[in-house]
Amino acid sequence: MSKQISAYISDETQTKMEQYSTTYGVKKGYLIENAIEHYLQALHEIPEEFIIPSKIVLSKESFEKVIDMMENPSEPTEALKELMRREYADTDTK
Repeated sequence: MSKQISAYISDETQTKMEQYSTTYGVKKGYLIENAIEHYLQALHEIPEEFIIPSKIVLSKESFEKVIDMMENPSEPTEALKELMRREYADTDTK
């Protein structure tokens, strides 16, 4: 038994979906159901800590903090400097 659902998607996603549907002759409903099935299967099989969200939603306050951090970066810690020295040393030997 099939159920109809409704969802809001970005204009970009809609354009991509329509292009794929037209190019490959796949109905949009089939494409959406297939995409949901693949996504849910991946969530089931891949450990949660390895799932990276495709979009990050920030509050206005958090967004302002990110902008401030980008515009006024802090000095790297000694641990980060050491890590980068090791990383660059490894690439020099390859």
